[in-house]
Amino acid sequence: MEALYLGLGSAAGLLALVALLTHPERRTALSFLLGASAGLVGVQVFRIHLFTILAVIWLFIPQGAGNRRSAKFLVPLCFSAVLFASTALLGDLVNSATLALQLLGLVASAGIVVLRSSRDDAKAMLWGLLVMSTIGSAVGLLQVFKLVPSDLWHLQISAIGRPTGIYPEPDWLGMYAGVGVILSWRVALSRAGKVIFSLTNFMVLVLAMARASWVALVGTLALVLCAAVVHRLSHAASPKMKGPRRGRLAAVGAAVLASTIALTAVPQLQEDLVRRVSTMIGTVQEDDISGQARIRQNDSLMTLADSVPVYGHGISAAGRVGAWGQFDAVGEAQNNVASNWILGMWVDGAWFAVPLVAFLVTLALIRLRTIPGQLLTFCLISSLFSNAVFFPITWLLVALAITAHRRRYSAPEAAVSPAVPAASGPFTLHATRVQS
Repeated sequence: MEALYLGLGSAAGLLALVALLTHPERRTALSFLLGASAGLVGVQVFRIHLFTILAVIWLFIPQGAGNRRSAKFLVPLCFSAVLFASTALLGDLVNSATLALQLLGLVASAGIVVLRSSRDDAKAMLWGLLVMSTIGSAVGLLQVFKLVPSDLWHLQISAIGRPTGIYPEPDWLGMYAGVGVILSWRVALSRAGKVIFSLTNFMVLVLAMARASWVALVGTLALVLCAAVVHRLSHAASPKMKGPRRGRLAAVGAAVLASTIALTAVPQLQEDLVRRVSTMIGTVQEDDISGQARIRQNDSLMTLADSVPVYGHGISAAGRVGAWGQFDAVGEAQNNVASNWILGMWVDGAWFAVPLVAFLVTLALIRLRTIPGQLLTFCLISSLFSNAVFFPITWLLVALAITAHRRRYSAPEAAVSPAVPAASGPFTLHATRVQS
């Protein structure tokens, strides 16, 4: 019976793909799906990410752009990725050599997007990522309201429980909800769309109780403000760039109203939030299970790093350090990455990992005034606690950050860019230009 269901599902998927590839708007649709696939965790076919598979198919769709100016970024990216992946052949504690192949596949997917994506493709990808993130948040809200039969996590942390949405755990839901918050705030939407998308993702960002996402959002905001001040001081005579502002005031008002209602209806929620925030700025308490786990894991990784050779212990070696800091040198561990991406990469590749770390950090900083740059910064900060560097979302954002030069917005906002077909409705993405 399972074989029958698998066969029927494969046939339906193949027919859907054929229908999509023969549709007149197939490039836009596939770009949307490519962005949506980056909003998923661990969806693979024969251990190949769906994002990579869609990127290869998307490569052969006609009407792609030729981004020669952006191609120069691929040389250091590919060099640093291959150098890091080579530790799978050199390290003494490699847990899964296929992680190197997955990394190279994700980098190749990013390279395809860099080389062939147009401004419209990039907008469709961001739209797909926004929709998928919001779907995850919407499912999380349904779990909180008991409309989806799913167990909520960590009732000792939150009186109403922590939702997971469509993701394996609340921390990932919080990260993707944070991505949804940034995207829904930055892109041009109608007022109703701005309220719906922003409110859905903001509520789940709070309810997931994911401290890593809270820290990442605050850190990203601080860096963006610093970049804005530096840019303003160095370009005092240049005209100020204004992003799409329609619906922002309404979105803030809706968030305040929803928060007031939630805190009034569930008084314990206020205490839970205060206690959760306090753990971010004080000493980790013994009853803070996740905080203690991260400390123990980082301590074990630091100990392991003391004996690291110049090429590291091999990619995926950091996964041998368990959630509670236990180290398993024999057999195959269940995990392949550490929760802290920089510390994990140092254990895996040592100096062979430094170029890749430097590339990602530098790219995020130099593109900090663009939407992909801010999203990439958010994901990298969040990955210091919940590692998403080996997820497709990081590499989609890397590709879009490479091709996203200076953002421009139409003025007034209601004006539609000639490259974007006019549309209407609450979920219309318009007036935002993604340069390539």
